[in-house]
Amino acid sequence: MIKLFLSVLLVALCSAFGWILTRRYKQRKDFFYALDLFNARFINEVSYTKLPLAAFFDKYPFSGDFGKLLEEKKNSGFVSDTFDVPYLTQDEKNFVRDYFMMIGRSDSASQKDYLQSARTETERLRSESGAEYKRRCNLYVKLGFLFGLIIAVILA
Repeated sequence: MIKLFLSVLLVALCSAFGWILTRRYKQRKDFFYALDLFNARFINEVSYTKLPLAAFFDKYPFSGDFGKLLEEKKNSGFVSDTFDVPYLTQDEKNFVRDYFMMIGRSDSASQKDYLQSARTETERLRSESGAEYKRRCNLYVKLGFLFGLIIAVILA
């Protein structure tokens, strides 16, 4: 009876470990979802209400690493170009850095044009990160389950 309980516990533990391995993919997916949402909202603000950048940051709260990035930008007076998001690739970091260096730097018409052009890239990054998370999450959980099952069979 104890062997059965420990075997089930081992399989559950290995499955949970597989799920934990997908954390960075989920964070990446959430980051790009928030960036895409931020971009869409900012396009609307630039087009219609023309709020100052600091007031816009306060109007829409974001959480997670994206929220921390916005807070850092706001606290530095929108001049800081450094941020540390370890799960992004170098190209993605460059895109995000360039994106935040461009917003709030010119008139509303050129801002709107830039944001419209950045929309395709943010949508692509959001969809790619979502698809990768979906693919990796299933894979890692299943591999963790199988690994736990193999160990349980060997030990039993």
